[in-house]
Amino acid sequence: MSADPPMRPGVRQRRAFLSGGLAAGLAAAGLSGWPSRLRAAPFAKEEDVMNAKAAQPPGSDPSPEQMLRNLRLANAVAKQAMQDGRHPFGAILVGPDHRTVMMEQGNIDSVNHAESTLARRAAAAFDERTLWGMTLYSTAEPCAMCAGTQYWANIGRLVYGMSERQLLDMTGNHHENPTLDLPSRTVFARGQKGIRVWGPIAAAVDEIAALHVDFWRGTD
Repeated sequence: MSADPPMRPGVRQRRAFLSGGLAAGLAAAGLSGWPSRLRAAPFAKEEDVMNAKAAQPPGSDPSPEQMLRNLRLANAVAKQAMQDGRHPFGAILVGPDHRTVMMEQGNIDSVNHAESTLARRAAAAFDERTLWGMTLYSTAEPCAMCAGTQYWANIGRLVYGMSERQLLDMTGNHHENPTLDLPSRTVFARGQKGIRVWGPIAAAVDEIAALHVDFWRGTD
């Protein structure tokens, strides 16, 4: 009887993983000592913040007056989006002087939110170093997709009007906007950049919410 053909390395590793779990799979792959953290703690604890010592964006932070002014400008963009038949979300990109509006963007659709679209446009228009000194203003807290896009675009600051939880309380499980409940701070905390975040801004919440209350009721 002829001997069985030698098993390919990839097959051997997969079988070891299936029969013996992670440790056996790593050993079969020659990675039994790497990384020890993976075996000991596969999931980060809530208090583990990766960016605790990350560099902060340069320059001064916006004042409360500047935050409110810019959020109202973003809300005007949201109102225009609603008048154009889209969801009432708006975002603007403000320069390091906290006054100059570099870009504005209304919501487009469920995969092209105001914030993510603005961040992609900004990344195409400015270099990372310049964007690190700018601030993204959003009428509502960026979802996980939008916060991730801001992170990769390297926009150093975020100011949002109402929280995602406040938005969820208004939209519920609306078929056009099944809102997440994942704070943007949680997304950023799992990254390696010291993005600064302010929100919700109480002085702006009622003005922003006013667009949403009637809108979501009318699209049930």
